[in-house]
Amino acid sequence: MSENTKKTEEQQEGMLNKYALVLTSIKGIGVKTFSYLIPEDLKPKIKIGQPLLVPFGRMGLINAFVVGFSNYLPEGIKAKNISKILDETPIFDVDYLKFLEWVADYYFCSIQNVLECAVPLKFLNAEKKELSQKFVEFVTFGNANKRQKEILELLEQTGKINIADFEKAAKTTRATLKKLENTGCIKITEEKIYRNPLEIFKTNNPPEPFPKLTEEQTAAYEKIESHLGSYEKILLHGVTSSGKTEVYFKAIQEVLKQGKNVLFLAPEIALASVLTKRLAKRFGTEITAIWHSGISEGEKFDVWQKIKNNEIRILAGARSAVFAPLKNIGLIIIDEEHESAYKQTMPAPRYDARTVAQKLAQLNNAPLVLGSATPDVSSYYYAKNTGSLIKMKKRYNDYPLAKVRVIDMKEERFRANNGIFSKALVNAVEENLRDKKQTIILMNRRGFSTYTQCLACGEVIQCPNCAIPLIFHSQTQTLKCHYCDHEEPMPVKCPKCESEALKNCGTGVQKVELIAQKLFPDAKIVRLDSDALAKKNLHIEILDEFSKGNIDILIGTQMLAKGLDNPNVTLVGVINADNSFNLPDFRSSERGFQLLTQVAGRAGRGDNPGEVYFQTYNPEFFALETAKEQDYESFYKTEIQSREDFDYPPFSKIIRIILSSKNQYRAERSAQEIAMRLNDVVNKMQISEPLSILGPVACVIEKLQERYRFQILIKNKLEEKGHRFIHSFLSQIKLPDDIKLTVDVDPLDIL
Repeated sequence: MSENTKKTEEQQEGMLNKYALVLTSIKGIGVKTFSYLIPEDLKPKIKIGQPLLVPFGRMGLINAFVVGFSNYLPEGIKAKNISKILDETPIFDVDYLKFLEWVADYYFCSIQNVLECAVPLKFLNAEKKELSQKFVEFVTFGNANKRQKEILELLEQTGKINIADFEKAAKTTRATLKKLENTGCIKITEEKIYRNPLEIFKTNNPPEPFPKLTEEQTAAYEKIESHLGSYEKILLHGVTSSGKTEVYFKAIQEVLKQGKNVLFLAPEIALASVLTKRLAKRFGTEITAIWHSGISEGEKFDVWQKIKNNEIRILAGARSAVFAPLKNIGLIIIDEEHESAYKQTMPAPRYDARTVAQKLAQLNNAPLVLGSATPDVSSYYYAKNTGSLIKMKKRYNDYPLAKVRVIDMKEERFRANNGIFSKALVNAVEENLRDKKQTIILMNRRGFSTYTQCLACGEVIQCPNCAIPLIFHSQTQTLKCHYCDHEEPMPVKCPKCESEALKNCGTGVQKVELIAQKLFPDAKIVRLDSDALAKKNLHIEILDEFSKGNIDILIGTQMLAKGLDNPNVTLVGVINADNSFNLPDFRSSERGFQLLTQVAGRAGRGDNPGEVYFQTYNPEFFALETAKEQDYESFYKTEIQSREDFDYPPFSKIIRIILSSKNQYRAERSAQEIAMRLNDVVNKMQISEPLSILGPVACVIEKLQERYRFQILIKNKLEEKGHRFIHSFLSQIKLPDDIKLTVDVDPLDIL
């Protein structure tokens, strides 16, 4: 427990404090905390989490949150008075702040970083957040004239109605309605409106019934049910289409009966939206809410208020939903738990929602259920060795797994087919179209092409800020960097030799879409990737159209590989199945296997059998072979042995330290100095074996956002003891202003 929260507890017990530590978000300064004097009249009222007004230099009064208390100030500091408590109801409480402090400690960052990530700081601005509307309703006819009587008759028929809508319907004015209110003929009221991002899912239909569970589903549910009321980390390993979602829903039903709440996480916004739609249909929109970066600030504010008031019983969302102040949690579910999208890579805190959710489950004494057809290797290792593994080996209704064909693209080239679609895949798509069935095509690379090269001098056009090629996007005719967001028009001439012989090389998902449109001109083809989602909820519209059968071929990146449960999809094609295997990262085999197995699982989920085509240049690779058979156990046995041989997770915890600077030499020198100091301390303590240090070396992507990067990897086999040691060591490091130190705890890649 930090000193701040300890003193806060004392203050809540009556030990009033002199100063409040407040959090501010100031343009040009960032998120900072400052101490302010608490006026005597505010001392009995002030609490953690309250929004305040405080004076700040020439800016006048600014908004802030209370995050701690103290009776002391640093020497030489003079505190100003808090001006006003904006709302006596706190946005968050002490327990929530303790939870965020744990996150800050685990991920080697400041509480300010975590608060900025967890609490929507736009709540701080002075604008009124609550949205209200005026309504009008009929009371009596009274002493009304002819025109007024017409208005009153219409209002009597419509019942209580939004006043603006009624003015249009009755062709009247606000002044006329005000006169009728003054005579007592009508009643005008102002009511708070809850902005509900689930409004698009709202229906008058009764909740969907619960289907009868299969024998496997029942066994899985009963194991989860036996742990309700206590913390346990459970892995539900079920093959694709085994019916894991119905097991989740049955467990949710039981938790709600017990009067507790549920947090349900999905890896991406599109999948979270599909999931929330199903939850709303089953449990109702009134007690269900969604939380992710795609909903508006007003919607977030209203959802936050309803969560605080315990009106939300089921909260679904992407990784940031783990920070929503949901109380009385009885169950946490993380679907597709293997997905890397649960890890925030930047900015700090570089948290993993799975790790944070585990802490949250422990604090609430609730089970954490992880579900996947292709679990994270570390999750599977833990579950297998603790007896917390639940297996579901059969597809729902005993539908067979899709038949997978591996197409060797080297042979296609030998037969003079230089296209990106193999002849077998083209024939399969054409047959599927004739049969009125649907197809998914996966190309896990954004953009149109992967690099632009001059055929005269060989120059590849690079990002000016990052050591990677720019990617051509056909819709905007621009070159983009997906790391720093740099964008520039597609050049006419080579920037080096001024030749016009520029060629867009490699294949991205936009190119696949264009070629598919030429190959299958009569098909309705839609692309679904992050670049295609130009407007809010477009992904929901696309997936809804696909589920209705209005799209023949859906082309996209990895977001297509999970959560889609469409019985009319009988064909899946993967363009360049080698993509994920070629990265210089210890998780690349696992990532590739997971992606291919997951996307193969989208086919044949109904009465019609499914077919899958993996196009590859390396058909004998073990991860591809096991993905073809959707054989997780065989993949795991090979992969876990490799991890053990090299002390990678789960046999160690990785801490990645990155030193960066705009000056390459200074970045490298700083990394060398820190690695040398760290090695000296580790050797003196004689812990070099359980705490091994690798590097420094240049990062695989050596330059990002104009900064050169060098990394040190630490393999920690000392668990918490090693974690605390590294934290303590790094907290004593003082660096020049031009050197930036970044710490990534449990990184998901080392690029």
